Amino acid sequence: MTRIIIAAIALTIPAAAHAAGVTNAADDRRTGWYPDEASLSPSFVAGAGFVQQFSTPVEGQVYAQPLVINRSLFVATEENWIYRLDPESGAILWSRQVAPPWNPADIGCGDLTPWIGITGTPVVDESTNTAYFFSKTYASGTSGPAAWFAHAVDLITGDERPNFPVEISGTAQNSPQMFDADDELQRPGLLLMNGIVYAGFGGHCDIAPWQGWIAGVSTSGVLKALWTSRGTLGGNGAAIWQSGGGLVSDGAGRIIVATGNGGSAGAQIPSNAPPADLGEAVARLNVQADGTLAAADFFSPWNGPAMDVADADLGSGGPIALPDAYFGTTGHPHLALEIGKQGILYVLDRDVLGGCQQATHKKDDVINEISGLTGVWARPSCWPGDGGYVYFPTNAAPLRVMKYGLDSRSNPTFTLVASSTDNFGFGSSSTVVTSNGTTSGSALVWTVFMPDGSGVNAALRAYDAVPSAGAPVLRYSAPVGTASKFNPPGIGFGRVYVGARDGHVLGFGPVPIQIHADKAGGSLHLSWTGGNAPFTLRRAEDPDFKVNPVTLVDHQAVTSFDDPALSDGKTYYYDVR
Repeated sequence: MTRIIIAAIALTIPAAAHAAGVTNAADDRRTGWYPDEASLSPSFVAGAGFVQQFSTPVEGQVYAQPLVINRSLFVATEENWIYRLDPESGAILWSRQVAPPWNPADIGCGDLTPWIGITGTPVVDESTNTAYFFSKTYASGTSGPAAWFAHAVDLITGDERPNFPVEISGTAQNSPQMFDADDELQRPGLLLMNGIVYAGFGGHCDIAPWQGWIAGVSTSGVLKALWTSRGTLGGNGAAIWQSGGGLVSDGAGRIIVATGNGGSAGAQIPSNAPPADLGEAVARLNVQADGTLAAADFFSPWNGPAMDVADADLGSGGPIALPDAYFGTTGHPHLALEIGKQGILYVLDRDVLGGCQQATHKKDDVINEISGLTGVWARPSCWPGDGGYVYFPTNAAPLRVMKYGLDSRSNPTFTLVASSTDNFGFGSSSTVVTSNGTTSGSALVWTVFMPDGSGVNAALRAYDAVPSAGAPVLRYSAPVGTASKFNPPGIGFGRVYVGARDGHVLGFGPVPIQIHADKAGGSLHLSWTGGNAPFTLRRAEDPDFKVNPVTLVDHQAVTSFDDPALSDGKTYYYDVR
């Protein structure tokens, strides 16, 4: 007798793009571009087949981008709970609280309440199924001095890896400054590079003493790097927060960050001679032979001291390193973008960022500056297709669409070509882009729209990547409740995920696949409804699809198949995607 078990899983597994792990904004360059999401076509997302599939309650606010890896949806919350969810159904596969959360009322900060735990987006090493994240808690019990710990957990079981957690403490390796856990917030997405997990820190409500910091913890559980962007003893500022945007890496041993107000250069300093204080700056750090970090290059606007006074953080926006294959010229092949509260988009050369006051009349020596865009609390995302675009929301102003091109000097630049017809409230998320490679007409720009800073009545939105008549074309919008500020949608498995401030994780994707099977003699007739063509049908003799796996339908727009190759006494598993 033949026994048939049908596993109906409507999943498309994306390949990792230029990253050591599954991470914030798609890759280590933080492009926000997910090129392996062919099923999320504009026509499909705009149709009746794309729906909200689940809303799973979790303990605490979700400020970290949900991450999708190895048939898992990993979620972390401000109450220090971590979850592995089924990415199709939203079912909780396991959950646990790693430590008591910290109360920001301890220092009188009301920016993120009532608890702070895991804020920065984790990173997951897909080769070892290990999720890394940093949590804020107490050194002992549920009150008293705060403490920051780096964690590493098994994605499948939730168990802590050996030698973890690791406390973040001590003196900076580039300064006499001491790391003060009470006054530091770990906001940027994590970076996994060469066996080290890096995390950026800034302050809570600008309550002193605080500085910008980067901590690096090895995957074996050793604190390897502790660097501060405010090297002058006693100095405050130069926070690394980036509205949650991740630490950027465009190659082994290189980290690019943006900092906020406090300790800006304000003097003529060459690009390759970064000062000890790196406020209002984009800085490139190099990993040294002993694992410590050293600033190798920087850019700071000529008017940095005035920006300090005005609280006009350059680092309110996260930097991105544009893909070299699609952006750049022979003279400037490696581009970065940065935009902050001044609303000036800086086009930078990642190898020579520009220093401070290095151009004529002590102005900025950068590739290009595009002004008049309104302040930004977000990281841009890019779409390399159709000639190249970038996208970002502006504060209490429209979503902006910028087109790549060359200026009169043949230098890379960006031109404003479209703005949304409505304004995006404070805290609206950074954008992400899904597509089928660089195929024209396949790309969508996703964001979590907030009408105002409360996050109430937020919506998941999707726009065509190429605008029309000066405005982005809205393809999809759905309510998500109360949103967490700056938190972009998670992408994977042909689905879109939103982590909300009201303690929910929402999943959006195709109507679930329903499979029907009719056995006649030695043949099995399979048919299915729902999902999104093209489909792949596989058969195996074990639920993990490792024993005699066979692909019966390979990315075809069909909804049925007759399988005659059955043998009595065997159990078969079928998987439709």
